[in-house]
Amino acid sequence: QLKRKEKQQEKGNGFGFGMVGTESVYTRTLSARYNKDGSEIFINTLANPRRLTPRECARLQGFPDSFIIPVSDTQAYRQFGNSVAVPVIKSIGSSLQKHFEEL
Repeated sequence: QLKRKEKQQEKGNGFGFGMVGTESVYTRTLSARYNKDGSEIFINTLANPRRLTPRECARLQGFPDSFIIPVSDTQAYRQFGNSVAVPVIKSIGSSLQKHFEEL
């Protein structure tokens, strides 16, 4: 992974990767270019680090586990990277609704 990061930085693609622990509640921003330019988020396991699965990306964006991912992993990474966090949008919508009801 480090070699890939260096190679991408030499090309001027400076996304880099993020490494998080298995118990971490923090992560870097998902990118629609996940798996390109070395922009992956890796989970530091005891063996080799692994990248997030599409399901894990969906969870980070607030999608329920019941959400069906009907596309390829590549398309799923792109879609979740372009997505907004569902709980944030729900909260904004609720605030707007309350505001309009008061008018």
